[in-house]
Amino acid sequence: MRECNTEFPTMKELETLLFRKLQEQFAAGMARLLESLDECLMHQRDHSRYRLKDQREVQIDTIFGTVRFKRRLYQDRVKGRHVFLLDQMLAFDGREKLSPFLEEVATKFASQGPSYRDSANRLEALLGYRALSHEAIRDKLIARAEQEANVLPEATRRVAHVLFVEVDGLYTSLQRHHQRGMENRMAIVHEGWERNGSRVSLKYKRHYLHTTKGDFWEGFGDFLVRHYDMDENTWLVVNGDGAKWIGECESYFHRCIYTLDRFHVARELRRFLGHLPKAWQTVRQALAAFDSAALLAAVESVPEEKIREENRNEWRKYVAYLRQHRRHLIDYREVLREAGIDTTGMRPMGSAESQMRVMAKRTKRGGYSWSVRGVQAMLQAIIARQEGRRLGGQTKEEAFHLQPMIRVKDLLREVKEQAKGYINGVIRVLHGPYQSSPTGLALKALRG
Repeated sequence: MRECNTEFPTMKELETLLFRKLQEQFAAGMARLLESLDECLMHQRDHSRYRLKDQREVQIDTIFGTVRFKRRLYQDRVKGRHVFLLDQMLAFDGREKLSPFLEEVATKFASQGPSYRDSANRLEALLGYRALSHEAIRDKLIARAEQEANVLPEATRRVAHVLFVEVDGLYTSLQRHHQRGMENRMAIVHEGWERNGSRVSLKYKRHYLHTTKGDFWEGFGDFLVRHYDMDENTWLVVNGDGAKWIGECESYFHRCIYTLDRFHVARELRRFLGHLPKAWQTVRQALAAFDSAALLAAVESVPEEKIREENRNEWRKYVAYLRQHRRHLIDYREVLREAGIDTTGMRPMGSAESQMRVMAKRTKRGGYSWSVRGVQAMLQAIIARQEGRRLGGQTKEEAFHLQPMIRVKDLLREVKEQAKGYINGVIRVLHGPYQSSPTGLALKALRG
């Protein structure tokens, strides 16, 4: 009976204990691996260029805890500066004290919300220790977002005959600023739709956030030229809520179709006609059919007396607004078909609102106020998460601190002749920089 009454830990206690042990083993194994790589670089480096100066200890916080190891410092005789070859090989700055993976997890948590403080708490609950404060997460996110402006565009630009653009603005409150708030103007560009099972997603979706002081469409035009191989035959289908600055797109691009976003039109019409079921049904059917003539006829047939008294003045203005935008209520696919473009698979526009909800959920809920840098950095972080990439755009193949990353083969000596060791009657350790090492001195003593 005593053997059966042994107390066992709970499942949670077992899982926690094992995870902490794994963290310790990972930290020890990671340190050994990094030091082995550093030693390999020391032996195989270009000795004529890189002079060994010192060995220094560094500690890095990772997803499995703090890793402490030593790496060697070299003097680059060609460029006249000191470098850590291990850092260059790994495309990592050891001064950061934070692993890229842990930083990426922290910024993703922050972009999901609801706050920087909550992100720090979630990290602590996951790791078992306080890896980053909420201020540190904010500083990292802003630094990486501002680094995006210095990242070089892709070498190859995509070819697209039709580009679909959803444009909208997101208003956010500002703190310690002469303005109470600002409108963050952005565009979502994609090349059409594709079906994934029962779901439909946007093809090759990209985001543009306007952060400069110049005109939005000029900045957006530069963005398109960097990422797409465009010419005078490229069509742009722009969908927006009718704001004046959005409608200016037609004067900037050669082949541009501007359409009013049906979600916003339907929302306004329902506000005025929601209490009139028959009129609302007729208007909604005309809007769904892209029949601008039927829509205006249905709207104009509604007697003003049936509109609520407090809304009548706005109703008259909105009817005039719809008349003004009659040509923006058509189906863009008809225009493309007339131009000889196959519209198979093209769907109605209107994904901007759902995309903006993701951004508004993080930046507007909770009564937050932002600095200009802070809100733009947060929007960049959300965009990076939506596009499935790392904030800052840095990869191993790209720039190391915005400079061309050194290649591993540049660190190594060029082999002039394959070494044959003792077969040639030569013990290489007695003819090189290691002849004064303990091994070299011992071999010399045996030689007599």
